Amino acid sequence: MRLWRLLDRLLAALPLGLTALALALLLSQNPFAAPYLERGTEAVALELRAALAREVTPDWYVAGMDRALLAEDLDAMRMIAATGARHGIAPSPALLGRMQALEARETGALAAARDCAVCAADITACPRVALLAMCGVTVEMTPLGDLNALRRAGQAAIAGEEIDRIEVALAGVGLGATGLVLASGGTSATVKVGATALRLARRMGKVSEGFAAELRRLSDVGFRPDRLDDLALGRVGIDEVADAAKLARVGELASDLGHVAAKTSLTDAVLMLEHIDDAADARRLARLSDAAGPETRATLDILGKGRAFRALVRLSDLAIGAAALIWLLAGQLLILVGERIGRLMLALLRAPVRAQARAAAPPAPAPLRTEPPLTRPQPRLRPDPPLRRPVVPHPVLSQTAAE
Repeated sequence: MRLWRLLDRLLAALPLGLTALALALLLSQNPFAAPYLERGTEAVALELRAALAREVTPDWYVAGMDRALLAEDLDAMRMIAATGARHGIAPSPALLGRMQALEARETGALAAARDCAVCAADITACPRVALLAMCGVTVEMTPLGDLNALRRAGQAAIAGEEIDRIEVALAGVGLGATGLVLASGGTSATVKVGATALRLARRMGKVSEGFAAELRRLSDVGFRPDRLDDLALGRVGIDEVADAAKLARVGELASDLGHVAAKTSLTDAVLMLEHIDDAADARRLARLSDAAGPETRATLDILGKGRAFRALVRLSDLAIGAAALIWLLAGQLLILVGERIGRLMLALLRAPVRAQARAAAPPAPAPLRTEPPLTRPQPRLRPDPPLRRPVVPHPVLSQTAAE
């Protein structure tokens, strides 16, 4: 009986033991050391299209368009209209009339000339970000813009004022873009565009606090204002004015942002800097732009940074298997512990009931004592032997009196 009970307990614990053994073998492969794997560009594009299809609905379109029209935000109106058109959503006639009225007010000949003049004079006062590429960055995209930024830093240093180290680092990257090609992995044009986008975004207040802190950390490039005149006259290179190795780190960041601008536009790259907190986010945004292309800005605004960046990676098969085994083992342990606790509680609940039942039951009668019989038992008699055959006596001759 004890052997069968032991065998029953061993069989009950067998699933738990096998699960624990499989989990130990899988954990020996370190499945959580690198739980996420990068998706390919096509896989990311499919994931993003599916997510946008769930979010871009007629209700979203109408609500977003109403907000843009009330705020007279032509950039937002154009983005929502383009996104809706890609998903088969068209505005109603009344809504289309409001959109055309806003477009006419903001893009008329007089309004365009006025806004372009404002952007050229002060880029931070540009009423629409879309005008940056047309009116505000003509000079900024040339070396004159970088030299002008370094000139302002030199004047601040001579006057004893605080130097804008971030602008100095970005201007140095823009001037030395050709020399930073190998370090950044991009082209001189890509690095230059990225550095210019960063400078414009800072001046327009489009840089997040976290990214500004990252730029401050990277902007200590050892700027030497006394060599600025020689740099402007072409007598020395950028490495004589700043540390080229430190500039290369800023160049890597500028290269990622230049890649984003190449896949979307300069204005979109400037606006999307609000979603960037560090250099890692800049690299993720560059990968996102490879998959989303011109829809990158709309993807970030609709899905949010978290959901958009999560589409770039997936859980590895080892991590999924380890998580499933951990869940299975935890469930088996809970079942085992629950079964033991249930038995203990049931025993505790039945104890007083049994005691009460024993107290209420009548006492059992004492067993009758059997007396031995008064007489001895009749002994068993041996059977009589079989009867012998009767002996017939033979006649005996008797004597007569005469004899």
